[in-house]
Amino acid sequence: MSSPLFLQQRSEVPPAPQSQPQIIDRPSSSFVVHAGEGDTAEKPTVLPATMQRLLVARSRIYEAARAGNRIRTYEVALDLDMSEFHFARQFRLAFDRSPHVYYDEIRAETARAMLLDGMAEGTVARKIGFRRPAELRALLGKRPAGTLPPELARA
Repeated sequence: MSSPLFLQQRSEVPPAPQSQPQIIDRPSSSFVVHAGEGDTAEKPTVLPATMQRLLVARSRIYEAARAGNRIRTYEVALDLDMSEFHFARQFRLAFDRSPHVYYDEIRAETARAMLLDGMAEGTVARKIGFRRPAELRALLGKRPAGTLPPELARA
């Protein structure tokens, strides 16, 4: 006997945008990934009801990161009535990155914009939630698209 959740339509979600998150309605489609030699397996997808909850969580993480507020994965998961680990797995499945990586990407994007506007490194670090400019440099240095603040100031 099949459960009603198994019969629900599954949907594919595009990766998280670089700017303000938006809810995007797309027709459902599945895709196939190679599981091994000659073997193919269907990539698991997120159910639509869960996807709506994840979109709310992503916007909450986005707003906290832009405002320079700390946000914990377990707090968001608790609001969604999920375990922290299930939330993290579902978020990664839906958006191809963990909640923490998404949070750091938004913080780095915000910091780069502030630095390009001419703000001092220490001021930017405090505005996005760091105590020292060294923490900001570490964040910007570990992301592939990131450059260090002095390089931004010369550009």
